[in-house]
Amino acid sequence: STQSTGLKGSDISIWMRNIHLAGYGVIVGLFGVFWTDGAVVQEKGFFFGYNAWVWWVIAMQAFGGLLVAVVVKYADNILKGFATSLAIIVSCVVSVFLWGFVITLQFSVGTALVLGAVYLYSLPKPATKLLPN
Repeated sequence: STQSTGLKGSDISIWMRNIHLAGYGVIVGLFGVFWTDGAVVQEKGFFFGYNAWVWWVIAMQAFGGLLVAVVVKYADNILKGFATSLAIIVSCVVSVFLWGFVITLQFSVGTALVLGAVYLYSLPKPATKLLPN
């Protein structure tokens, strides 16, 4: 894809690219926070109500973002497809054991469709042949 080709051929480091992308996210996020909870934030502070679980989720999201950047920068589409498929399977298994998630037929069909789409997306493009004039 154009995006992955642009990232792989770029001289900008992963760290700088993440800082650029995070800047936009911070602006949009702060706008949303102050739009919905501006009075509470001004009264009690931005970090009011944060506990260990909130910090854990923030750390996991940050790590996940860095991991995605590394995969996009250094991996090919087939590896990204395997990683996506593995993430779906692991998330499902962990959800069953930790939270008692029940795997329904609808969930199974949806998962199969996503895995199939990942597989089809990762297939190499067929060579196109030009017809003679």
